[in-house]
Amino acid sequence: MLPTMNASSPLSQSRLTSPRTPLAIWSIRYTPLGSDMQSGYLVQLPTAKGCKAHRVIFDPIFAQYAYPSNIMNGLARRLPPPCSISQLPEIDFVVVSHNHYDHCDLEALSVLWKRSKADRPIKFLVPLGLKSLLMSAGIPKSAIVELDWWDSVAYPCAGGQEVTLACTPCQHTSGRGVFDQKGTLWSSWVVQQKSPDSDLMASVYHAGDTGYQTAAGPCPAFKEIGDKYGPFDLAMIPIWRGASLSFVSSWGYKLSDDSHLATTHASPEDAVLLTKDIRARHSLAMHFATWAGSDHEAFEPQYRLIQARSGDWHEEGGFGVIDIGESVVISVARPDTSQRS
Repeated sequence: MLPTMNASSPLSQSRLTSPRTPLAIWSIRYTPLGSDMQSGYLVQLPTAKGCKAHRVIFDPIFAQYAYPSNIMNGLARRLPPPCSISQLPEIDFVVVSHNHYDHCDLEALSVLWKRSKADRPIKFLVPLGLKSLLMSAGIPKSAIVELDWWDSVAYPCAGGQEVTLACTPCQHTSGRGVFDQKGTLWSSWVVQQKSPDSDLMASVYHAGDTGYQTAAGPCPAFKEIGDKYGPFDLAMIPIWRGASLSFVSSWGYKLSDDSHLATTHASPEDAVLLTKDIRARHSLAMHFATWAGSDHEAFEPQYRLIQARSGDWHEEGGFGVIDIGESVVISVARPDTSQRS
């Protein structure tokens, strides 16, 4: 029997702990901004002494619904975000994984751009085909970087730092309507930053929305990502189908078998295998509960994850869940081997 979500449940505590605080060590600060754990993740990269922190926000979603409201609203989000966009710290990079409504909130992206500063303009990183969509929201072409799988872009920063963002494969689909299905690319993302004072490199992976299985077995792309960019200090991995088919549980039913979704949405069990393929040191779950149709659906992914994992997120190689708006700090352990033979 799964518990009922109420005011004392961990995932009902919406708050934003201070992501503005400088990190005392070469570490990564992670804050989930989504109501529950659907989309919207703020990552503060390590900061060189005397320099401003660089922050990346992945798939920021502040909308009430994950559908086009002029056609259908579907289920409303279960809990409000832990903050408003105006309460966010200064953002350097906005990264979008694909154009589905539960990952690409055009109004939120537009507001983020409007609060961008002239001396530190936000860069929007998107997979192929999404530039025109963001431009329709008032974001200028010059602020948008569109990448194909395995493409990357590097930005020099103060203090001798450099932030590299790479567009990497995942297994999903795209489309915001009936006639644009698979018309644009979907992706996962890698963000890395070298330390100017040591041989350390902060390495972060955001899986976007993805399945793990193919007709021939596990998708090989994740091991390729791990070989090319891993190990990762922090990985954000989906463990559920998000808003897809949530109406089933809202009607009081439960899918007896969700294996038919395995090519586009990772199960908790597959998510654990995925983290091993990419060689993640610490993994945090996402893409569940926000638009769940029932309390049971909100909690089921977490319980299945506990059964499948080898340890909690703070343990080496572990995988877990943290509270909405809670900030956690993860120390960087990966040596920078980019210049080594």
